[in-house]
Amino acid sequence: MKQKILFIFILLPLLLNANSQKYRLFWDFKINKLFTVDKYTAQTIIKNGKIIRKREIRDYIVLLPTKKIDNRFLLKGRYYSYQRPLNTDFPFQLNEVYDLKFYIDERGYYEVPQEYIMPTIRNIPVFPKEEIEVGAMWQEQGIEIMEFKPPVIIPVNVNYQFAGIDNKKFDRPTAKIVYSYIINYILNYGPPDIPYKFMGSSFSTLWYDIKEELPKYIENIYDITFIYPNGTIIQYSGELKGYYNLRKAVLNKEKEKEKIVNEFKKEDKNLNVKKSDEGVVVEFGDIYFKYKSAEITKEARKKLDRIGKVLKGYKDYNVIVKGHTDNIGSKKYNQKLSEERAKNVLDYLIKKGYINKKQGSYRGYGEEKPVADNSTEEGRRKNRRVEIVIIPE
Repeated sequence: MKQKILFIFILLPLLLNANSQKYRLFWDFKINKLFTVDKYTAQTIIKNGKIIRKREIRDYIVLLPTKKIDNRFLLKGRYYSYQRPLNTDFPFQLNEVYDLKFYIDERGYYEVPQEYIMPTIRNIPVFPKEEIEVGAMWQEQGIEIMEFKPPVIIPVNVNYQFAGIDNKKFDRPTAKIVYSYIINYILNYGPPDIPYKFMGSSFSTLWYDIKEELPKYIENIYDITFIYPNGTIIQYSGELKGYYNLRKAVLNKEKEKEKIVNEFKKEDKNLNVKKSDEGVVVEFGDIYFKYKSAEITKEARKKLDRIGKVLKGYKDYNVIVKGHTDNIGSKKYNQKLSEERAKNVLDYLIKKGYINKKQGSYRGYGEEKPVADNSTEEGRRKNRRVEIVIIPE
């Protein structure tokens, strides 16, 4: 009995010390090391009580910390927004691409120049100034920016709690942080095509990598309702899962582009390949599709196989397949044809294993971006094209 009592008295201080251990949570970006955020959201849109759309949204964010001034990091990068029908295995269609440039301090507060709208969720999450124990609670103010013209800036009070240390979800200990906020905002001005009332809630759980001193994974559930002056009510609800990762950055992008161009030329000297501001562009002409069709020809598949051999060496790079047409026919027809051709090329590259589903996306531009004069047959031929864009980051 004495041995048991002695054991309890020895164990009790250990338990108390374990429970009272303090942690400092903060953003500690690594200079010139790429930080990526990959978020997937299952979203439902309801208009006046009826479901009008279900989709999966992917937000892929690539950030390069270039310097640290006092306790602030300067981050530069890109934000890619994709979507596809919910519960399908379709490739993602590229929706928007935004350039990013902003400061973020160690706690999580942003400083974003006015010309950059992204990120639209700012100062969330924010960590406490001091070290904290499990169970600690705090409150900070965040911002949600709704992408209307002009944007609507909504302040929110965010409630946080340090829920504990999780040793099972990942291969290393993570601090589990839960936080939530309510939106209840009335806009007293604005045109009739912008909502005047915003209501909703957001609930998140964040797993913070104690070793890397950066977030590791997030889950979020949200429900936001917009009420327009004409009485229209639109509700957005979604469930999100997001992954944070560190990887080696391409610091000399021009040199890397040159290397990729040379590899394509070595594989096929007849390829039309060039560098662009965005990356490396491989042009895939109209002759590789059946007449007024999105069907890829047998010759085209052989060409794509040669392109694919090079793409296999760049699994970490975004690949965007872009479709373009001339201006003959209706805009609606040309838009659809450009999307279908781009999608078919991407489908082939994925099916053959040349790129993976995460790195590949497509977008059709129809007749919006000609590279030649549509008044001549030669110009129209040049405008009917698919571009495979490889983006080193």
